[in-house]
Amino acid sequence: MDAKQHLYYALGALAYAVAKADGKVQREEREKVKQIVEAGAEHAMDFGYTDIIFQLLQKDKAGFKEVYVWAMKSFELGKYHLTEEMKNSFIDIIEQVAAAFPPTDPEELVLISRFSADINAIHVNKVID
Repeated sequence: MDAKQHLYYALGALAYAVAKADGKVQREEREKVKQIVEAGAEHAMDFGYTDIIFQLLQKDKAGFKEVYVWAMKSFELGKYHLTEEMKNSFIDIIEQVAAAFPPTDPEELVLISRFSADINAIHVNKVID
């Protein structure tokens, strides 16, 4: 996995963490991740990592707090490929996952708020393409 792919690994982990924050990954949340991956596939093949990691974490029934830490470490590994546009897109995607199975749980809202602050705190000196 290269540095850029870590961003999509992290997105999958974070999508799982948000879906799991209310206690159980709902079918609608899983489907939303699949739709996001399919929509993004025409723009970035790396979106496949998002779906794969989501499926693996769901199978393993990983805890959302632990997964959040993994996700942020992966965002750090890929930060030189991270743009402001990607940051905003990732926040939007996570919000969509949370909204896929209403009502949005307070734990999900806290996680989204934390992610928004954490990802926006990642400063990049140089972007490599």
